[in-house]
Formats: sequence, structure tokens, C-alpha cells
Amino acid sequence: MKRFLFISILSLCFSTICSCACLDEIKTFYTSYMTNLLNDNSKNRALCERCLTDGLLTKVQRMVNISGVDPIIRSQDINSDAIRTLNVKNIIDNWYMVSYLWNEKDSTTIIKIPLKVEKVDEKCKIAYITPVQNGDQYGDELLSNCENMKACKIDETSGKSFIESFYKVYIASYCAMYKDVNAKLSTLRLSNLSHTALEQFGKAELENQKDGFNGYDLLINNFDFDCMWRRSFKINQLGDNVFQITYQAGSKTYKIIITIKKQNNRYLIDKISL
Repeated sequence: MKRFLFISILSLCFSTICSCACLDEIKTFYTSYMTNLLNDNSKNRALCERCLTDGLLTKVQRMVNISGVDPIIRSQDINSDAIRTLNVKNIIDNWYMVSYLWNEKDSTTIIKIPLKVEKVDEKCKIAYITPVQNGDQYGDELLSNCENMKACKIDETSGKSFIESFYKVYIASYCAMYKDVNAKLSTLRLSNLSHTALEQFGKAELENQKDGFNGYDLLINNFDFDCMWRRSFKINQLGDNVFQITYQAGSKTYKIIITIKKQNNRYLIDKISL
């Protein structure tokens, strides 16, 4: 009994030490990041490469394109009050809450950023940041829906099974936050979209590029798909070959209409409309 108690206390102490170590690293990162924004933002690229996982590093710009703010600070810029009031606390397990006041004298100007860390080569790295649209939400249970999608394969038993399984595989690529997510998504589109649909996709992507926004994805009518949005994702069949895709990101609902066709004994997405 005493031995068990000793091991439990030792384990708790070790966990606390690890949490404190990550807490210090997160605060150091945020202090440097904010200071660089005020003085020399060019330094933040190398800083992020050291302190963010590869997957999150590729996701950040997509998050910017959706919300119009920097997801790391949940703002477009920063001030000295924010740096002075910066606070980091461990919420649960590998989840932390970063907060600061935009106005040091006004508690209503508090900005909160939930994030998750993981150990990479014995170093704490930020692996996930809750999207602005999801407010203060945090917890592994909100990300658990995506874990079961990684092994999904496209099923062409019927038109409905094709579209359901295609989207499972497609959004799983976003949720898994692969470093080479763009290549994986492109491969999926080339294999499962008709020439007509690929042209539609390319035209929509180019229109957004002209406006300065790279990475627009017509299949989700967005620049990114976050794991927290997976629970709201639905597919409804409107006709023999027509399906409506819907999902919610915070308070905003996205809708996409997909038309499929069968060609050479294979199902293909043939039309994408909003």
C-alpha cells in the first residue's frame, strides 16, 4: 500500500513538473511572439518553426484566412498592455489557457486562447489552437471524433456510400493536420472529381488567390476544416445523385451541394455548388 502510494505521489509530481515546464515554454513563446510583433515580425517565422508542430504550422495561415485574425493571439495586432498582462495556466492534461488584456485597466478586454501541447523530441510544442469560432472550448473529447476517421477508405457500393466515405477521408486529412495536407487533398480530388468539377474547383481557388487568399477549398466552402467542427458535419441526399453537405463553425453554418455521376463503373463528383 505504501509502495503504491509512493508511486502515485511520484507520478503526480512528475506530471506537475512536466506541466510547469510546458507552461514556462508556452509563456516564453508568447512573450517572444508578441514582442516580435511590436518590433520585428520577421523573427516569428523561425520562432514558430521551433515552438509549433509541423501540422499546426501549416494550419495557421488557413486559420488566418477564415477569421481575418492571427489565431495565435486572436487579434490582428498587439500592444504593450497585452504583453504585460500575459498569463498562461494549465487547464487539464496537455491543455493550457493563454490570456491577456488588450487594455490593462479594463477586465472586459480579456482575450483567451485555449491550446494543446505535445512532446516532440522531449520539447513541448504547441500542437493545436482552438479556432476563434469555437471560443473558449477545449478538451480531447472535442477532437476525438476525428481519430476514428484516419483509417477510412472510399466505398463505392452506392452513390451515397461514395460521397459519405469520400468526405470522411477528405476532412480527415484536414483534421489530422498533416504537414503535406495540400498534396494529400490534391491526390484525393484528382482521383474522385470529374474534369468539370476540377475546373470548378480551380476557378474558385484562383478567384480567391486574386484577392490575396490562398488555399480556398470549394468542397468545404472554406480554407480549412477543424476537428471541432466534425460533430456538426452532415450529409443529406436531395435526389438520386445530389447531396447537401452542411457543417457548423461556431455560429456560422456552411452549405455545399454536390452532384455525382457514374463513369466507367466509378462514382465521381461532377458538380459543386453553394
